[in-house]
Amino acid sequence: MTAPAVPLPWFPAAEAPGAAPGRRRADGPLDRFVLDPAAVSLAGPRGQDQDAGCAGPAALVVADGVGGGSGGAVAARVAVDEVGRRIAAAFAAGDDAREDAGLAGAVAAADAAVRRAASADPALAGMATTCTAAVLTRDGRVVVAHVGDSRAHVLRSGVLTRLTTDHTLVAALVASGDLTTAQAAASPMRSVLLRALGGSADPGPADLLAIRAEPGDRLLLCSDGLSGVVPDDTLRRVLAAERRPAAAAARLVMAALAAGTRDDVTAVVADVTPAGWADPAGPVLVGAAAAD
Repeated sequence: MTAPAVPLPWFPAAEAPGAAPGRRRADGPLDRFVLDPAAVSLAGPRGQDQDAGCAGPAALVVADGVGGGSGGAVAARVAVDEVGRRIAAAFAAGDDAREDAGLAGAVAAADAAVRRAASADPALAGMATTCTAAVLTRDGRVVVAHVGDSRAHVLRSGVLTRLTTDHTLVAALVASGDLTTAQAAASPMRSVLLRALGGSADPGPADLLAIRAEPGDRLLLCSDGLSGVVPDDTLRRVLAAERRPAAAAARLVMAALAAGTRDDVTAVVADVTPAGWADPAGPVLVGAAAAD
């Protein structure tokens, strides 16, 4: 898994109504933003949470593991740990100023780490995980890297925009015109992944995109235990209604339960705020990432 050689796209959300280029102070640098984050994860009927999440003042990560026994939980935890560690190193080295903010390498390293862990323990053979990560850079961008069917969204000026594309069989069939959206939602194959970290196939480079951050943006990263059962309009209404990210994340998980989800559910919610307006704590770990 290698970093792509093509430039990052600026997603259309950067041109959403009310959006504007990053403002500069008189001395030149862009205004400094931070994330005010929260995260909630809840195990599904099998009792073991195979999702993992991390929410911090500069980075968010969600992983949804796949594998027999404890393999899915291990894969998700390894991916979140590795991506988090690589992001911290990128910030320390000033690499968040790079076009991909160091995320391409972080996700590739997570893929390698999951594969190493699987090869070291026969009980973990074949384990894999999705991985969706977002970084708020010091120059005012939100950079997203994505593999699998976890999702990233941004709520801006009341409009919810999905930033990622599912790497699933049914999403590919919808894109080719062989399935309708309604058929895909009801398909028993809707959770079949075409790309994941670990597993038997090389996932290729992570999808990468960037938007210009605006104060008041609200980011949502979630596993398909939420997005697979709760419609986008409900996501939008909950995200817009709750003042605090923690309340929004909790209500989203409750909405998934009310909708009858049979999967683990993880919601990571974070607000883009000017530095000094919030006092976010250190990273919050949930799901398998919080396991001892």
